[in-house]
Amino acid sequence: MSFNNKIYLKGNLTRDPEYKTVSDKDLVTFRIAVNESIGQGKEETSYFDVDGWDSHARYAQNVILQKGDRVHVEGRIKQREWVDKNEQKRVSYTILPSGFSKVVKPHKQDF
Repeated sequence: MSFNNKIYLKGNLTRDPEYKTVSDKDLVTFRIAVNESIGQGKEETSYFDVDGWDSHARYAQNVILQKGDRVHVEGRIKQREWVDKNEQKRVSYTILPSGFSKVVKPHKQDF
């Protein structure tokens, strides 16, 4: 089995997820910001759109994803092409997760 299109990301939701039903399938869409150190104390931020179908949409609702939540996303990149209203060819990319999880911060306990 080949894994030529595999991506692993850890980032924070930039806004609350959106939930829809498309052709009788549940869909959750959200965007994450991923920070990466580029040296000398500097960071670079990249943004990724995530489209989670069916069980992923239900999981997102069950764990109550919200803006600012930290998530791990594993999946593949999907390219979408279309022609806009000005007849210009456009391309966008989204992540189709094979799995993702909300990162829960441990609670500090008083000792």
